[in-house]
Amino acid sequence: MSAVEAVRLGLGCASYWARPGFPEAQARAVLAAALEAGIRRFDTGASYADGYAEQRLGRLLRELGADPEKLEISTKIGTLRDARGRLVKDFAPQRLGDQLVASLQRLGLEQVPVLLLHGPVPEMLSDELRAALERLRERGLVGRLGINAHLATIEAVVGDPLFEVLMPFLSLQEPQARAAIAAAARSGQTVIAAGPLARMSFRPPWRDWLTRPSGRWYLARALARSPGSLLGNRALRQALNHPDWTPAQLALAWVLEQPGVTAAVFGSTRPEHVRELAEAASRPLPEPVRDRLAALYPARP
Repeated sequence: MSAVEAVRLGLGCASYWARPGFPEAQARAVLAAALEAGIRRFDTGASYADGYAEQRLGRLLRELGADPEKLEISTKIGTLRDARGRLVKDFAPQRLGDQLVASLQRLGLEQVPVLLLHGPVPEMLSDELRAALERLRERGLVGRLGINAHLATIEAVVGDPLFEVLMPFLSLQEPQARAAIAAAARSGQTVIAAGPLARMSFRPPWRDWLTRPSGRWYLARALARSPGSLLGNRALRQALNHPDWTPAQLALAWVLEQPGVTAAVFGSTRPEHVRELAEAASRPLPEPVRDRLAALYPARP
């Protein structure tokens, strides 16, 4: 994979990969595979495994001899676990600094290249919050500021100079952000697609899900969040079919081809899966598949 292709991919260091029960050796192997494939983006967040994701990422990158100066690490603040273990939002301006410092300590960094607000709704983006973020950047704790959120928030900050990086959700299961992504790119913002595989709920990898602890965990999440999607879109399942390509590779290649997408961040618990997906960034989507998907998801003016 060339350097240009490599920067189009990022590894999401969250979900099952971040769980303390996922063996350290396997988590390390996944990161090693990403680095060997040329991937230099690594995305995590303070709420993933209650901070353990950040600790694991920082520790394993050091063990693997990765140079932080050559990586683009992003983390997220604003989503935390309360005393009862529930995920809650906390974008109080006076507490953002403490959240960021805690993340930097877990990651072992003095500055995080990209800091993302994690899931705010538009009304949370107050002048006080914006001023607090500017102060964090002025202190040298942050390289670039951004937002990871659902579409309404992404649309609200398209063209906003404070937020240089936007991380919307984009996949064949959730294509609605395409117009906002294209507009953000025209305004000069970097767009990193989150969830490009949508946990493969549109083409369930049943064998993987039923034979691995991580697969059963992902299956449970898919059933809890969108059980109807597992029964699927038959036309989409048929479209994701081409010799020498897996459905996951095709789904990722489609996301990377969308106008305005700078990169896509995917998660994995298997080194071979990382290598498989890394190949997708070096090949154009096959024309017959592109045509079938264009019929299902026509471009909008």
